[in-house]
Amino acid sequence: MSMNYNFNLNMKKLRKTPACLLLLLLLTGISFITVSCNQSGNSQKQDTGKLSGTTQTNNAAQTTATAANAGQPQQNSSQIQGTDQKPKPLPQSGPKKDTNDRSEKVLNDYAKKSIEELGPVKKSFVDPDRKKASELYTKGAQKLKADDYEGAIDDFTQSLNLYKMAVAYFERGIAELLTEDYMSAVNDLNEAIKMSPQMNKAYFGRGVCHFELNQFAAAEEDMDKFVEKDKTNPIAYNYIAGCLYLKDDVKGALENYQTVAKLDPKYPDVYTNSGMMKHYLKDYKGAIEDYNKALALDPKNATALNNRGGAELVLGNAQAALDDLTRAINIQVNYADAYDNRAKAKLNLGDNVGACADWKKAASLGLETANAMIDKYCK
Repeated sequence: MSMNYNFNLNMKKLRKTPACLLLLLLLTGISFITVSCNQSGNSQKQDTGKLSGTTQTNNAAQTTATAANAGQPQQNSSQIQGTDQKPKPLPQSGPKKDTNDRSEKVLNDYAKKSIEELGPVKKSFVDPDRKKASELYTKGAQKLKADDYEGAIDDFTQSLNLYKMAVAYFERGIAELLTEDYMSAVNDLNEAIKMSPQMNKAYFGRGVCHFELNQFAAAEEDMDKFVEKDKTNPIAYNYIAGCLYLKDDVKGALENYQTVAKLDPKYPDVYTNSGMMKHYLKDYKGAIEDYNKALALDPKNATALNNRGGAELVLGNAQAALDDLTRAINIQVNYADAYDNRAKAKLNLGDNVGACADWKKAASLGLETANAMIDKYCK
């Protein structure tokens, strides 16, 4: 007899942030992995300490998180299940995050380093058009810093109509990226790279766009080029990890998340993500260690609590699982996966009535697989 439990891969999507030139891939409550566990004994008391079968992923209307969401409110993505495909990051909706949020600060700090100021143009070769183009570029850069993306695009366009500069193509591409016009951004970043192949940050920006366009191989290639010259940027390694995960290279993704953690031990949700990769690799104790680190940074990380509860359940620690899953539900009251997992913990502990109540709640929240559990254990 087998029973599945859900744990969420926090693949928090690349998201727009004020005054930023980059987007961030984090694992945030986005998709689920269903692990099949051997059971022994009767249907009242289940043994979830051993695994059999394969690990599967289910698409969810989600993502991220993904990382995922490090340090962000977790989104439950359990409404859609039953496929065997990797979750694909989707645009994050809802209000902008508080600018004091750590991930906002990571992006904004990097953004300030990416905007280039033009130095004085030598009078010996300045013509009126080039001078005006430089002035328009400077205005556009100021607007970009002030989050006026449309105004920045207009100024950069006027500048480029007068004089072609790689930096203007780059900045316009970034502004287009931030307005989610990814195809136009790729075209401009291509021009920037063509004119200035050593402009490393253009590969980063283009990689973000490729990721948004679901062109993950191209995104990984651009990010790899970027980190050849800049091995200090955790954001890039976080993107690479996401690309590797999406092509089933879980070990490679884990290595990159570990690099992110080394570069920035407080990087948003990195431990939730690395724990998730260990979870895939059936290193449940290692996963729990990483979830512990995630929760030390953010005790209200509902995804880390759900995932840790799932790992405890696999290891046969039903009471510890129940405690974690209850905490996750208290933080995120409509967390369908957590209700489903808590029902299995309760069943393990002999509380059939409580288990059925949780499965009914999960079903009411759209978790279709909960209905099968209701049919099996509650009638």
